[in-house]
This record gives sequence, C-alpha cells and structure tokens, in this order.
Amino acid sequence: MPRAAVTLAAALLLPLHRATSQDTTFAALDRAVGMYGSAATVRAKLEQTLTNPQAKSTFNAKGELFQRERKQFALRFTEPAADAIVNDGTTFWVYLPSTMPGQVMKLPMAAGGTFDFLSQLLRAPRESYTVTARADTTVSGHKTATYALVPRKPNTPFSRATLWIGRDDAKLWMVETVEPSGMVRRVRFTTMALGVPLPDGVLSFTPPPGVKVVDPQAMMAGKP
Repeated sequence: MPRAAVTLAAALLLPLHRATSQDTTFAALDRAVGMYGSAATVRAKLEQTLTNPQAKSTFNAKGELFQRERKQFALRFTEPAADAIVNDGTTFWVYLPSTMPGQVMKLPMAAGGTFDFLSQLLRAPRESYTVTARADTTVSGHKTATYALVPRKPNTPFSRATLWIGRDDAKLWMVETVEPSGMVRRVRFTTMALGVPLPDGVLSFTPPPGVKVVDPQAMMAGKP
C-alpha cells in the first residue's frame, strides 16, 4: 500500500480509536448514571466521615440512605442515634440532636443539594462536570473505577467530588465531596440495593414533641 494511503487510513481511524478509548474509560460511570437514573428506590448502609479542615475536626457517623427517584431522600443515622436529614418532597429537614439538641431546621428543598449526591453527581456528570479517570482501587470488597469531578459552572453544592464505582456492578461504593466552605464529606457504602421496598415513613419527618422548629424563611418574613 502506498505510504500516502497508509497515512490517510491512520488519520481516519484515529478519531474512532479515541472515541472507543473514551467509552471504555467512562463505561462504569455511564452504566451507573443509567442504573441510578432508572431506579425507583435506593437503600444503602453507610459509614460517613466529615472533616472540617479549618476547625481541624473529624466527625464519624453510621446509618442508612433511603431514596425514591430524585424526589425524596433521607439519611437516618444509628451512630449518633436519632440524627436524621430528610427531604420529604416539599421540605428539607435537618434534625441533629447529637450536635444541635432541642431543635430541628426546616429549610427549602434546594438546601438539601449538599446531601443529595446521587442526584447531584449521577444525573449527568459528564455534561455538568469535568471528569477525570483515576487509578482503580478496591472499596467494600469491590473493584472500583475512580472518577474525579470538577464542576463546569459556579454555584454548585460541591467544589469537587470523587466517585468510586463498581467495575462489575456499576454501583456507587464510595463518594467524597468537598463543599465550597472546605468541608470534606466521605461516605462509604457497605451495602447497596436498588429497586427495593422502603420502610413506611422513612421519607417523611415529624418534629418530635418539645423540639423547636427553626424556619429561617418564616423568620425573614417576620413570622414567629
């Protein structure tokens, strides 16, 4: 084959090679996006580490994540017991008696973006973030593909994030987010089930008796 023809053939095949390589690199991420996007429910046990670099403090917790589509979610903790963060579909509740005893925050749903990493990070990550593949590792006994995400636009809940997604099952086994304040949240899942029934009432929240409801919006409007 003439040399010019060989060069032309190589030039034509190069874009195809690059596309195939990219598809392989992001295969686990793309599978996860499709799987979580079509899942009616998610239930997972978790271990969380919250690090505040400014205060040089670390806070550990254990509990469960419950989610219904992209409408409702709840983080209900067993350690510390009774702590709960709930988006019931109309209101975002933050009840942390371990650190804020005697009160519960009643906030608009948009305030829950920092905790809703399934929706924030697995809705359209390759469109919303600059995604870089990192070295594979093992999390909770699963070989995982690792992806670093940096938001393309300002005013997002995270300044950066990292996802660890199972090579075999495309499940999210760990996520680390860095908030604009510098707060680092790492959540490792020890179990992960999609499309399963959720316990009754787990996605709703009723303030316990005697607990003060703090509603910043109502306070700004001059309501008691």
